[in-house]
Amino acid sequence: MLRIPVLLCLLASVSLAQVNSTTLESRTANNTSTSASFRGMYNGNPQLGQVSKLPIRSLLYPGSTTKIYARVVSFFDQNKKHVDIGYLSDNRDQVRRQIEDMISRGIDGAVVDWYGTQRPEHAQVPVVFREEAEDHSGFTFAISYDRGALKKCEDAHCDVTRLLIEDLNYAYDHFEKSPAYLRQDGRPVVFFFDVVNPSIDWNRVRASVKGNPLFMNRNAHSFKSPEGDGAFGWLDRNTSPDLPYLDDFYKNYFAARRSRTVLIFGSVYKGYDDRAASWGKGTVLPQNCGQTWLNTFAKINHYFSSSNQLEALQIVTWNDYEEGTEIETGIDNCVQLQPTVSGDKLHWNISGNENAVDHFAIYASSDGRKLTELGQVPQNTRDFKLSAAGVAPGQYRLFVEAVGKPSILNKMSPAVQWQRN
Repeated sequence: MLRIPVLLCLLASVSLAQVNSTTLESRTANNTSTSASFRGMYNGNPQLGQVSKLPIRSLLYPGSTTKIYARVVSFFDQNKKHVDIGYLSDNRDQVRRQIEDMISRGIDGAVVDWYGTQRPEHAQVPVVFREEAEDHSGFTFAISYDRGALKKCEDAHCDVTRLLIEDLNYAYDHFEKSPAYLRQDGRPVVFFFDVVNPSIDWNRVRASVKGNPLFMNRNAHSFKSPEGDGAFGWLDRNTSPDLPYLDDFYKNYFAARRSRTVLIFGSVYKGYDDRAASWGKGTVLPQNCGQTWLNTFAKINHYFSSSNQLEALQIVTWNDYEEGTEIETGIDNCVQLQPTVSGDKLHWNISGNENAVDHFAIYASSDGRKLTELGQVPQNTRDFKLSAAGVAPGQYRLFVEAVGKPSILNKMSPAVQWQRN
């Protein structure tokens, strides 16, 4: 049996304490809040892998002060009307893991779907997010009042304005008083998702709701709505790679702010595929191996800058697995690596979306399990000079890791043998 020598050191000038050691398992294992039982879905939600924890902010223009929030859906419950993703939305341990995963990616807070007081099956989710946000300093949360909150009342032809007022006052008493609640200029921010019933008397709502909240509605037309204080972006189901929805959204914002003060939450997303949703229509906005995600940031960078800041953005979404927008599992860049060694030069070929790679890390192992990092090289590099790493003589297995851009999956190459003489 061949005995593989132990990897002794890197450059002679580098102390052992400086050697960056890890394991193959830790560099490839799931590092997200995704359930360990999740095995991927045909609509583009990838199976368990390792997600790049580079800060999402690094995809924005230099000097960005934009606050980053993630939209959280809350309908994974014991009624099992939705797909099984391996966890329940109101599980406290799961919510804690989600918040800690978000923080590790540079996300400032969560916008949590809420179905009002008439849907008790979802009522606990924002409560748990409130409590966990309060336990994580600097992390904020907000509620998004979903149109489904009014459905029973609408079907019964009751006073939807009255119910909306009651629900919003409940939200003020139970959520908006929290020190972790999202505020703008001291006012709580409340999102509305398609609450467009024409019978709602918004003047009555404004006069009766506690806390003087800011109302945020969806899509560009909301910048012109007198009942709202601004708008949040969503996603473009148009399959055009030019993302015309975002152009329209940002142009309408600039037009609206000429005449009044409006709040904006831009949007970024990886794609859309509703084939797993019971309400789906088979609409697919391709992810293009992570390029759609990057292009949505490019839209922001086109319209905003350090001298013209975007106040906030919302990731659409953190965990809507059924519409194929979730980034909890990460985003697949379709990258595969194939390394070869010639003399003292390690070379690798790459397939997939090279634009979605941030950089490469080179590892050596004497046993195929423990890894020592030999160095990192830029995204456009395809070679690494092994002699410069100062590795002791012996037989090794070398690995190349393509470290993804923020929230994109990291990809590890297969091993290639190398004899260091």
